[in-house]
Amino acid sequence: MVKAKFQYQYGKDFGGGAGRSSNQIEQIEDTSLQTVSVIYDSETTVKSLFADKNAGAMGFWTGGTDRHTVSASYSDEAISELIFMIEEEKLAGDVYEAFYDLYGLSIFSNIAASEDQHFNALINQAERIGLDVDEFIYEESGTFADAELQDMYDTLILQGSESVTAALEVGMAIEKKDIVDIADAADAVEGTALANVYENLLAGSANHLEAFQDALLLA
Repeated sequence: MVKAKFQYQYGKDFGGGAGRSSNQIEQIEDTSLQTVSVIYDSETTVKSLFADKNAGAMGFWTGGTDRHTVSASYSDEAISELIFMIEEEKLAGDVYEAFYDLYGLSIFSNIAASEDQHFNALINQAERIGLDVDEFIYEESGTFADAELQDMYDTLILQGSESVTAALEVGMAIEKKDIVDIADAADAVEGTALANVYENLLAGSANHLEAFQDALLLA
């Protein structure tokens, strides 16, 4: 298991003011899952705290003062999925950069820049849980540790090099696959900071897909 650190601040919705001592928290680890439940008054869980954050309620995860640290365990499967997703985001960016060099269309450079942000967001999460990510940071464009992704990259580059239309279709295919893979990865770590990052990436991929669809109509 790999430990990740999260922080939250008490609010009145959880039965008291901020700054209560950590000995009033019962921390329970379930290593068969990918999350840790933090129980307050036998009701509040990690999942509900995040839900309250989304609703704008008090008692959410915060970087402010009066904080308490909670450990969350990620399974080996979740870690492997994170590593795969890092390279999958890199693949998208590398493909789009190659197509921009080939066709000069701004849609490819713009979405490539967004994919770089996705990549960096996942790298940050990996570093926070103690993973060595130098291999991915310093990988050359178009090279991948995962053999499946390497084959996919090579195939997509060949397909997209046939025409602008083909390249846009490749973009749609990449984003559709990303949406499925990111959703699955988020479900596996529900209630964690990593799941929140995945949800943000999911929204980004949906926007990318729409952009490629619109561009294809005009091609």
